Amino acid sequence: MPTCELGAYLSDLYDLDPAKHTFAARLQLWSVCPRKDLDPLPTASFSNANDPEKGEASLTTEGGKFRNVTRLQGTFRQDWDVRAFPFDRHRIQVVITANNDVKAFRFTPDNENSAVNRGIAPPGWRITGFRLVTAEHRYPTNFGDPTLPRGAASTYSRVLVQIDLARSDPTVFWKLTGPLYLMLIVATATFLLPSHSEELGMAERLGSLQSRLALLGGGLFVVMLNLQQVTAVVTSSVGLTLIDWLHLLTLLYLLLAVVATVFSWRRTIRGGCPERAERFHHRIALGGLVAYLAIAGAMVGYAAAVG
Repeated sequence: MPTCELGAYLSDLYDLDPAKHTFAARLQLWSVCPRKDLDPLPTASFSNANDPEKGEASLTTEGGKFRNVTRLQGTFRQDWDVRAFPFDRHRIQVVITANNDVKAFRFTPDNENSAVNRGIAPPGWRITGFRLVTAEHRYPTNFGDPTLPRGAASTYSRVLVQIDLARSDPTVFWKLTGPLYLMLIVATATFLLPSHSEELGMAERLGSLQSRLALLGGGLFVVMLNLQQVTAVVTSSVGLTLIDWLHLLTLLYLLLAVVATVFSWRRTIRGGCPERAERFHHRIALGGLVAYLAIAGAMVGYAAAVG
């Protein structure tokens, strides 16, 4: 089976844009073939590239083999799944497809000589892996090839230049979720204030509940405003991100706090026991806080584990 070795050197990686599902890269590609007519680089397609730019080929013959070195630069399409942001990890790739059916030609990856420029520093990212992987892609047509049966499918050899990425600054998580935890602490604290003192009359108790409702309403507004700001930073077309789920969890916590406050209001108007109401407030606050921390911790732990 005719084959050529294909290698790659990743010299630059930039313009990583999960929102647009693209990234840009510059590579040096080389092929080493037993014969010049087998060289795949002049006719190979870069299947996920937008208007790729190819440099001048450097053609040499060494050790009885033909070598072609070519520069490739362009923007490449990529599906980004940022649901675990900012703990998300990605494997992006440049797809190189041969111009002949696998019966006529196959790629062999040259991983031993392939490498990454260690000086690459995409803002907000770090490179954790690099490899070349062979694959086959089946097309539901033979492209009119008379050597293949009429109406038959055809299969072409591919090389996937894979780059593993991870976020380099997970502290952005605290910057985006800080307002949530601040609101959580404030809302919980309002339920822990003493309210059964005999010196407090009905008006004072109702005023305290009214102030709590106002604070919780303001907290709902703060969380929604922060969610809009986060959406501008983290764009996902796949589903809800970890940050989205934490905002929804906080909104649920605040809504339940509003329900508990309204319930206490009704009990107070009907002459309920203030001491019993205070114990109820404490249980609600501490139980809700523990439940919130358990659920939020499980969400963050799962996102950090699966990326």
